Amino acid sequence: MKVGDLVTLSAAGRKITQNFEVREGFGVIVKMCDESNAAYPIFCHWVGGERDVMSFKRYELRRMKSGG
Repeated sequence: MKVGDLVTLSAAGRKITQNFEVREGFGVIVKMCDESNAAYPIFCHWVGGERDVMSFKRYELRRMKSGG
């Protein structure tokens, strides 16, 4: 994954209670930190949820598939 990718919650991400505010919609990765220094290294601007920006671990996200 890289900055600019469109993402949704993975199956594991949907099971995590703290992600209830972003179960709807999709996100755009806006920043990625070094995973060894950050607990939640991926920052996403979320569209269609109850929060604007959230941070995630890699396994909580999956890339959106193109609609073609």
